Amino acid sequence: MIPIWGAKRPRSCTTRVDLLCDDETMIPIWRSKQQPSPLNLGEFRRDADWANVGEGPAGLIAERLLAAGDIADYISFRAVCRQWRICSTDPRAHGILDTRFLPRQWIMLREEEEESEASPHRRRFLNTSTGCTRRLDLPELDGQDVFGPTTEGLLVLLDTDTCVLRLLNPLTRHMADLPSTSNLVTLEDLRHASCMKNLFQICGAGLADDLTIAVHFRNIKTIAITKPGDAHWTVVDRGSWFLPAMSFEGRFYCATTKAVTMVETSSADHQPPRLVTAAKLTRPFSRMMEDTVHLVDIDRKLILVDRKCNGNDHRKFEVYQVDLVAREMVPVRGLGGRAVFIGKQLALSVSPSVFPSVCADAIYLGFDDMMTGRFDRSPVHLMDGTAEPRQYHQYSIGGMPVYEPLRVDEHLSWCVTGYRVN
Repeated sequence: MIPIWGAKRPRSCTTRVDLLCDDETMIPIWRSKQQPSPLNLGEFRRDADWANVGEGPAGLIAERLLAAGDIADYISFRAVCRQWRICSTDPRAHGILDTRFLPRQWIMLREEEEESEASPHRRRFLNTSTGCTRRLDLPELDGQDVFGPTTEGLLVLLDTDTCVLRLLNPLTRHMADLPSTSNLVTLEDLRHASCMKNLFQICGAGLADDLTIAVHFRNIKTIAITKPGDAHWTVVDRGSWFLPAMSFEGRFYCATTKAVTMVETSSADHQPPRLVTAAKLTRPFSRMMEDTVHLVDIDRKLILVDRKCNGNDHRKFEVYQVDLVAREMVPVRGLGGRAVFIGKQLALSVSPSVFPSVCADAIYLGFDDMMTGRFDRSPVHLMDGTAEPRQYHQYSIGGMPVYEPLRVDEHLSWCVTGYRVN
């Protein structure tokens, strides 16, 4: 359950309609205009022996759930009884990058849970397509820096003692070690690093192909790829200044100061993995300015949001579709009725039909240092050019504003904020 506000604008509401709660924490809910009709439980036989429904029907149900695209429902199906697990495929019996079992659309919220002896590693996850939430106990996070999630929903973990990277599927609990990062670090990197783990700040990770994971290591300016089980990383590019990176339709894209590029892992002439230009930017990107660009998936289209800052109170947002066939940037108006949350490293889009408190065709800013300036307002409404001022509390964490209780837009703004911002 998440906070929902009845009207999109203005963002205030004076009448408390309802309070719902999940398994532990009570969260304010604001009822939307139309409520779904209740499920007619009379349609189901209460006395049926569902555990012995048979491998054929149970297997068919499992296949349908898996094809529906939400691995959480499939995991719930397998958890019912031993007979249902027997007739369905175990996700952990396959590779962690198997696309059938990826937790797409699930993100881990950044809220601080009250820890208890029974569940010290409990985290809450949100499905950005449906609005559903789940609480999961993940002891695998102990002693780990958490980066991500990737576009496919996987978490990237960095062991704070050994600097070993791991991939974790939070819903299946499947974990895989990645190769040692020793071949990625130079003596020059070591001389400038305050500590070893700071070298491996991850600003983007995702599929480069069906079997390969690509990672953008920001502080050593490196994009590298590997496969779970490989002995080492393969460097794709090193030394370039990369902007946000993400996976889209099973390929890994990143923006440079001049273009949107893609990691090419295979070729007919057996060339090594390399970056190829997907589309050139409409203007060169200046590192000296506070401008930022952001890649995001909107309705299976690769979209680039260009945020221009001229040093004063002027902020301008332009939106482009990356035409991967014509290899060009196509200006578009609005966001197709969706809202986009952008941070310096991550971005995601959600539908106001799922989150009624979120405004359509609006851009919400994360809490990264480059997006919390005196002139940065959020949200920004693209269709009429207006923006709403942010309301900051007198309290902060690491210089970042604190909102309590968090509404859904603040939850999502924290999700796109860099994972080294506490």
